[in-house]
Amino acid sequence: MDRDRLTVLIVEDQLINRQILCRILRDEYDVVEAVNGEAAMETLRSGSEVSAILLDIVMPVMDGYAVLREIKDSPYASIPVIVMTGETDIAAEQKALDLGAWDFVPKPYQPSVLLLRLKNVIVRSQFYLISEMKYAYEHDTLTDLYNRNSFFSRTRKMLEDDPDERYALVRLDVNKFHVFNSYWGEEEGNRLLRYIADSIRTDAKQLDECTYARINADAFCMCERYDEAVINSQAETFRQRLADYNKDYLIEPCVGVYIIEDPKQNIVTMLELATLAAKECKSRYMTYIQYYHPEMSDKVLQEQNIVNDMHNALEDEQFVVYLQPKYNLKTERPYGAEALIRWQHPEKGFLSPGLFIPVFERNGFIGKVDYYMWEHVCALLRKWLDEGLDPAPISVNMSRVNLYNPNLVELLTGLVKKYRLPARLLNLELTESAYMENPEVMEKMIRRLQAAGFTIFMDDFGSGYSSLNTLKNIPVDVLKIDMAFLAGNAAMGRNECILAAVIRMAGWLEIPVVMEGVETQRQVEFLKSVGCGYVQGYYYAKPMPVADYEALVRGVEQTPAETVSENHEVMARTIWSSGEQINLLFNSIKIPAAIFEVGDDGFNALRVNESYNRLFGYGDTEDDNLDKAYGRHMPPESAALAEDAFRRAAESRSEAECEYDIVLGDGSTRRAHMDIQYWGANGNMKIVFAMLLGTDNQALEACRDD
Repeated sequence: MDRDRLTVLIVEDQLINRQILCRILRDEYDVVEAVNGEAAMETLRSGSEVSAILLDIVMPVMDGYAVLREIKDSPYASIPVIVMTGETDIAAEQKALDLGAWDFVPKPYQPSVLLLRLKNVIVRSQFYLISEMKYAYEHDTLTDLYNRNSFFSRTRKMLEDDPDERYALVRLDVNKFHVFNSYWGEEEGNRLLRYIADSIRTDAKQLDECTYARINADAFCMCERYDEAVINSQAETFRQRLADYNKDYLIEPCVGVYIIEDPKQNIVTMLELATLAAKECKSRYMTYIQYYHPEMSDKVLQEQNIVNDMHNALEDEQFVVYLQPKYNLKTERPYGAEALIRWQHPEKGFLSPGLFIPVFERNGFIGKVDYYMWEHVCALLRKWLDEGLDPAPISVNMSRVNLYNPNLVELLTGLVKKYRLPARLLNLELTESAYMENPEVMEKMIRRLQAAGFTIFMDDFGSGYSSLNTLKNIPVDVLKIDMAFLAGNAAMGRNECILAAVIRMAGWLEIPVVMEGVETQRQVEFLKSVGCGYVQGYYYAKPMPVADYEALVRGVEQTPAETVSENHEVMARTIWSSGEQINLLFNSIKIPAAIFEVGDDGFNALRVNESYNRLFGYGDTEDDNLDKAYGRHMPPESAALAEDAFRRAAESRSEAECEYDIVLGDGSTRRAHMDIQYWGANGNMKIVFAMLLGTDNQALEACRDD
C-alpha cells in the first residue's frame, strides 16, 4: 500500500458489490475489505489505519447497526462511517444517524457521488480531529476547564485588549487536599475537583469578562475585573459550597488575591504572588481569603536567606542555648528551666526564633536543630555535675519531625549515655497538637521514652480540640498550660473557673502543672489559690544566657513542688469510681451524705448520695452547681456555720460537727445536725465527708416536700 494514500474499509457481504466499490476507489484510495461486521471489527482492532468506512447494513454474523453500536463508544469513534443501503425509508436513516453514521450512499452506486461524499466526510473528520486535539491541548482532562498554558495566553490577551481596566488574579485551592484525598480516596478527590470546577464556571458566567483554569492538583485560577466586594462574595460562596459538599468533613478553602498593578507583568509572576497570599491562609486559623501585599515577598526572601545560612549556622555553632527558669510556686524559687534556641548570626546579629523555627519546621531542618539542642543541654548538665552541683532537670523541645523518627529513643538514650547523665535530668516537651496528629504512634513513642527514664511534658495543653480526651489517654508526666488560656471574650471569671478545674483535675491524676506566660502579680496569686505547682514567665524571669542562669541558681536550693496529697489513691478511687460496688456502698447510706472539697475560696460538693440529691435537688437547678444548690437551702448565717465546720475538720485533720437551719421544700425551716470527717488532701484542697441528720436524729429526707 502507498503510505501517502488514505485507506478505506469496505464492509459488504456481497462479492459483486465489493468489486464494484474497489474499482471506483482504487485510483484515489487504498482499500481493505471485510465480508461482515465481525470481520470489520477485527480489522480495526488489528491496528490498520483506516480513514473512512463504507458500511452495508444488511449482513450476516454482525449487521451494520451492530457495527455502529460497537464503534460508537470505542477508540474508533472518530472514523467517519458512510452507510450503503438500498433502503430509502426515513426510519432506517434516523436509526443509522442515531448510532453515529456520518452520511449515506444509495445502491446502485454513482461513482462521482460516492467519491465526493467520501472526500467530504474525510475532510470533516480531519477537521474534527484537529479541533479535538486543539481542545485537548487547551483544556484540563479531569475538570474540562482551561489548563495552565491556555489560562496564561487567554489572560495575556484579555489584559492587552483592555489595558486601562484594573484586574485581579484570584487563586483558589483546598487546605490539606492531600489529607482529604488520602481519607476519602482518589476517586472522591477527583469528584471534589470537578465540583470546584463547576463552581468556578458558575461564578465566571456572572462576570462580564473573566479567564479561569485548573492550574495543577487542587489549584484553580480566575482573572477578573477587580471589585473587592465581588471577590469577597465569591470567596464566601466558595467557602459555603465546600462546607455543603461534605457535612462529615471540614473542607477549608484558601483564596489568594493579587491586584494587578502592571498589566504587562508576567502572568506567571502574578500567579506566584497570588499563591503567596493563599499560603497566608494556611497558617491562620479560620482565615480563607488573603490579599497580596509586598511584605509577603519580603517574607519569602527572608526565608530563603535563612535557608541559605542554616547549614553554616549549625556547623559554626551559631545557635546558642538560652534558659528560661521554672519556679516552684510555693517557694518562689527556681527549679530547673526550659532550653530555648537563639541564633547569633555573625552578620545579622541576634535572630528571633519566631523568624527561623517555622522555616525549619517546614523544610525538615528542625530535626537536626533539635538534636543540636539536646546535645548542648546534655553537655551543660554534665558540666554542672562535674563542678559538683546538683542541677534540676532541664527540658528540651521535640519537633514533629523527630517524634516520627523510629530511632528517637536510641538517639536520646545514646546522648545521656555519652554524657553519663541520669535520664531524669533531660525532660522532653512535645506539643498537644503534635500528639493529636497520630495519637496511637505518639503514645507508643512516649511509653518507650518513659521506660528509658525520661520525663514527658505536654506543652500547650488546652490549645487543641481534644484536650480532655488527650489527658485521659496520654501517659504524660507534666502538663504545661499557657496563661493565654485566660485571654479571649469569655465572661469574667469563666476562664479562671475552667483553668482551676483543669489544675485540680490534673491533681487528681497526680500530674504536676506548669503555667507558662505568667506576667503579673494577680496571675501569681490566682495560681497559688488553685494549687498550681510551677510557673514560668516574665514575672519571674525571661529567657537568659546560660551564664545568667548559673548566677541565678548559684547557692539556691532547687526543690520540686511538694505533693501534699493525703490518702490520694483511696480518695480518688472512692470519689470518682463509677463501679457498682462503690455506688452501692455510697447510696446504701440512708441519710444525706456528700464528699466536699474545701479550699481558700469556699467549698464544693464532689459527690453526693441519692438521699442528699433528693433533699437538696441537685440536677433541677439551672447551674447544677452542688455548693450553690446546697447554699440555696440555708440562710446566710447557717451557711457560715457549715463552712466554719468544714474548715475546722480540714485544719485539724479530724472531725467536726455543727447545727444549723435548712429550708425545706414547703418553705419552712428545720434544725439540722451535720457530722464531718476529714478524709485527706488533693494539693491545697482538703477533702471531707459529711452526713446530715435532724436534731432528733431522724433522716432529713423524710422532711422534703416531694
